[in-house]
Amino acid sequence: MDQFYFFKIVQFLQYDIYFPLSFIFLLILSLIYFSKIETTRKKKALFLIFILVLVIFTLWSILLTFFQYQLWHQNSISRYLLPPYQKIDYFLNYAYFHFWRDFLYRLGGSFFIFLFLNFLNFVFKRDIFYEEEKVLIPLLALFYFFPYNLFLISLGFFMLLLIIMINFFRKKIHPQERFSFKNYWLILAWLVFLSGPFFLTNYKFLKFKP
Repeated sequence: MDQFYFFKIVQFLQYDIYFPLSFIFLLILSLIYFSKIETTRKKKALFLIFILVLVIFTLWSILLTFFQYQLWHQNSISRYLLPPYQKIDYFLNYAYFHFWRDFLYRLGGSFFIFLFLNFLNFVFKRDIFYEEEKVLIPLLALFYFFPYNLFLISLGFFMLLLIIMINFFRKKIHPQERFSFKNYWLILAWLVFLSGPFFLTNYKFLKFKP
């Protein structure tokens, strides 16, 4: 079973080049988020991790782009795909498609989620998310390629809706009572993350990437 899952992870790397980095950051994030530190310090720590993820993912894309260029340059056939035989545009398009497009879409998904959280606060005319959630939820979106980062968030909101409905049928809900999924976001993130290599390598319709 362990060898089977390891094979799936190796196979999955062709769809998600940031998978090992995401695993490390999810681990660090879990240790910090479930630690007993005050909310203000926790929010700052999450924000620093957010910045660090952006920096590391960017450096990783640069590194892969550089290695790809060197690989083509040293090969007797593929070197003709590089200057002076070809315009640099050909390589840049290749690098964007394989090493940068996914990252930019993740950023777009994260930004969309950030706007959506603020939109919900505007609609309900009150702050319905805890301070750390405002950073945690967009941060989690960076660990999954688009559009599956939106799927993770949608699943979280669906679970929150179930919590509200269960409490509604069990007792009366006060209008100002806050129901939150904040202690379960990371648990859900781990479940989706660890199951990703299995599901996304076995079902072709799940491999869609724009």
